[in-house]
Amino acid sequence: MKKIILILLIFTFTFCKQTQELTWEVKFQKGQTQESVPINQIIQMVNGETFLFAVHPDKDAYCYIICYDSSREIMVLHDQLIPGGQEKIFGAFQIEDPPGTETIYLIMSLERQNNLESLIQNFHNNLESRQASNNLYREILSLQNSVSRLGEPASSYVPGAGTARGASQQHVTRFSGSNLYVRAITIRH
Repeated sequence: MKKIILILLIFTFTFCKQTQELTWEVKFQKGQTQESVPINQIIQMVNGETFLFAVHPDKDAYCYIICYDSSREIMVLHDQLIPGGQEKIFGAFQIEDPPGTETIYLIMSLERQNNLESLIQNFHNNLESRQASNNLYREILSLQNSVSRLGEPASSYVPGAGTARGASQQHVTRFSGSNLYVRAITIRH
């Protein structure tokens, strides 16, 4: 009897832990051919080239997407809930001068990030304020540091469906094992 209770407790704990974890995917495509590329390395692009990416959470998730561009300017691309099971496409964005590095921060969370949302609102209300921009950027880095101290959540680069044009197979990067993610996508041009 004790063994059965122990097995049930372990099963319940495992099930509860899995229901609290978020699994999500991001697919990054670049160029006219929408070539699928992995996001775990620096993505090389040229001025004028376009890209888009899609985010697909398994559960309702708060999604915050902030771009820090080569001009050291911040743009908030998204700061809302994405319903579980739905894919949200962002772009097409075009790479423009000045040359340098663009960093797109994808923040995915099962819980609302109140401090981040407050700083995003302050940023929107004060677009010309360098202080509001700096505060938002520091919060992103702080979230990234707090998540990385817990260990990088698992990710895998997996084959997905082919493109609508029948071109080569597309790939996605899948993340699982945590309820908060801060993933940077780096583009160099």
